[in-house]
Amino acid sequence: MQDYYKIVSSSILYWFSQKKWFVCSIIFALIFISLPTPIGLTIPAYHSLIILFMVFILVTSEAIPFPAIALLALVLQVLLGVAPADVIASSFMNDAVLFVMGSLMFAIAIVHQGLDIRLAKIIISIFGKSKRLFLAGLMVVSAVLSSFLGEHTIIAIMLPIGLAIIKNVDSSKPDGKNAILLVLFSIAYGTIIGSIGTPSGGARNVIMINYLQEFTDTERIDYWGWIQYAYPILIIQLVVAYFVLQFAFPTSLDNVQVQGYKRSIAKSNSATNIRHLFSCLIIGLIITSWFLFNQELGLGIIALCGVLIFMICGMVPWEVINKNTNWGVILLFAATISLGFQINETGASSWLVERFNELTSSFPEDSSFSWSFMAILTGLTSNFFTSSATTSLLGPMAIELQPNDISFGMSAAIASGFSFLTVVSSPTAMIVYSTGLVSIKIFFRVGLLMFSSSILILYLVSKFYWVTL
Repeated sequence: MQDYYKIVSSSILYWFSQKKWFVCSIIFALIFISLPTPIGLTIPAYHSLIILFMVFILVTSEAIPFPAIALLALVLQVLLGVAPADVIASSFMNDAVLFVMGSLMFAIAIVHQGLDIRLAKIIISIFGKSKRLFLAGLMVVSAVLSSFLGEHTIIAIMLPIGLAIIKNVDSSKPDGKNAILLVLFSIAYGTIIGSIGTPSGGARNVIMINYLQEFTDTERIDYWGWIQYAYPILIIQLVVAYFVLQFAFPTSLDNVQVQGYKRSIAKSNSATNIRHLFSCLIIGLIITSWFLFNQELGLGIIALCGVLIFMICGMVPWEVINKNTNWGVILLFAATISLGFQINETGASSWLVERFNELTSSFPEDSSFSWSFMAILTGLTSNFFTSSATTSLLGPMAIELQPNDISFGMSAAIASGFSFLTVVSSPTAMIVYSTGLVSIKIFFRVGLLMFSSSILILYLVSKFYWVTL
């Protein structure tokens, strides 16, 4: 019996040691609930902020799986009286969630076709004569494709190209190590930067479009409208990123053998060519539909149409899509979007803006300060939280600061895509880090310069270019 108690007690202690942040979040929530509701807040609004605090702790600490965090956020909204179950359910599923689900499935279907080999041939044929031009080509191609097809898809296609190029590089030499990092960061930064370019580049972009439609009286931003706002930033960022990486990783690139890689992928067959051609036609059809029919059909439905075409034509089985789709990510997106809606509907976002204005009342009355604070806040938060969750939760607050100025909401969404500081900030950063070739310290050191530059670029473009749109 004594051994039994030892086993039970050790198991309980082990569970607490592994789930300490989950336990802490519960304790903090109970403490806040027991306190008087702050003046100006309703009980549902106060409880929605408590749930937000819990979600932030759980996501950053990864104390429990993401699907569990999503389900916990939904359940707590009902149990704590934030909104009735029907209201929570209706805000849980919308076009933004369908877009995330469709994009992930669409990415799996594209990767399943082996388009990375075809893309490698195209990049080398265009940029292969010069090694530095080739790296610039990797960055530009990654950015352009990522802006239309999303990070998940493009990092899965582009990273194998980079790994194949650097597999023979001697990393024991400083010059060789820098060459490896230069190749990997060119792909990573291109993919990260590109994700801000269009609504289909990232779920956060669609989330902000939905918020602008729901919470403001301004004209809705469509697919082309978003490109007009974001693509100038993307182009300037690419130029800055190229020189930042050349400065951070000086190398002669003597160890990088582009032509050797070209010979290793030269072979193809008719069946592969036909399959790739048909895949490109499907991709072109979906992108064109995003441009032309996004307001009538919604971005999510169009993405799901692409998945349907791949499956109906027998180009990818459902088993492959079901196995590789990250359903937990979809649940978390949906739950945070739902919580973001309730934070706005209950008046919690308005209350936060009032507190923010009180905090900054001693500063000069300049909207630039409010803008800078919100852009930096969303940018930093997204590096420790997911960018989509950051936009879901802080987006309403950004819009509330200036309901009639679209630049506040747009800036918050775009800044949340500056995932340059931590390896947990984006799918691209996590996948590149998983290669074992990039350290957390290096990622942060280079990313700090890129993050600061990006905030400055965003400010200048919003100040001098957006006002002309």
